[in-house]
Amino acid sequence: MFNLEVQGFIFIMARITSFITVVPGFSHRSMPNTVKVFLSLILSLLVYLNTPEMVLYEEIILFALGVAREIIIGLSMGYMAKLIFTAVEMAGQFVDFQVGYSMGAVFDPMTGTTSSYYGSLFYWMSIMVFFMMNMHHLLLTSLMDSFSLVSPGQVGLQGINLQGVLYLFSHAFKIAFSIASPMLVVLLTADIIMGLVSRSVPQINVFMLGMPLKSLLGMVIFLLLASSLLTQTGKTLALMLEYIQKALLMFR
Repeated sequence: MFNLEVQGFIFIMARITSFITVVPGFSHRSMPNTVKVFLSLILSLLVYLNTPEMVLYEEIILFALGVAREIIIGLSMGYMAKLIFTAVEMAGQFVDFQVGYSMGAVFDPMTGTTSSYYGSLFYWMSIMVFFMMNMHHLLLTSLMDSFSLVSPGQVGLQGINLQGVLYLFSHAFKIAFSIASPMLVVLLTADIIMGLVSRSVPQINVFMLGMPLKSLLGMVIFLLLASSLLTQTGKTLALMLEYIQKALLMFR
């Protein structure tokens, strides 16, 4: 068995590395893997030098269970942060469905998922706000503070609360709908007006007229609401730290 002192560093690095590989802004494929590894090593070293004594094990099985627990904690924290970005992207997908762009969804090789036009636009808008508000600093600070809330190296997952997980998922849908609601109201109103026109003047091909009209209307409304959408996105991303704290409470 290797030196017990190395165990503490591995416990810390397991949580940080798994977090970096999931959280948006750092896990993107455009960022070189060398940068991700170097960032994980630097953060792990900083945390290791400032972390008090941890539980260490001479049995390899207990050590493996401790590493697995740290990986689960890191992935949970990263996924909770990613859930906020997913909520913003989901708002764009709601708009895409109403405009009709969801039929043109394509595979995005950078994210590894199928994305639509407004969904991609809202996602990159959230990434822009994320770095403009220096939330990546707060995110890394929250990651390093997590070791004081949940001590690394422990074994067992007795504190997981599935009710809290379901609440976070349902709240993400609520966030997505609140962001997209202004554009959805306008587009639904346009549908109602075109329906009335179709009943009043049957000679007009509303289907052929509706697609370009809704595309133009969606673009104009987005430009008019761009400032408020950025503000709402910033408020939504501010919930990221709260989500991470709730994720940590599940393991205490």
